[in-house]
Amino acid sequence: MKTFLLAALQTILRSLIGALNYERIKLLVMDAEREPLTGSEKRALVTQEARSLGLAVGTALLNLAIETAVNSLRSK
Repeated sequence: MKTFLLAALQTILRSLIGALNYERIKLLVMDAEREPLTGSEKRALVTQEARSLGLAVGTALLNLAIETAVNSLRSK
């Protein structure tokens, strides 16, 4: 059951942020795991490096929402 839920969560994340972006974050985590750091230091490292990726994804999603709203209003 846990494996199924993890797979479902990964599918949802890939859909929300894009498969390529998810794989980039996964690589950041893999790289951080190789570092001799504490868990919180690893998380901070990944968060810092993934922040710009997150901003780009967020901006793209906002632009998509705006364009969808505009097209929805125009199609009436």
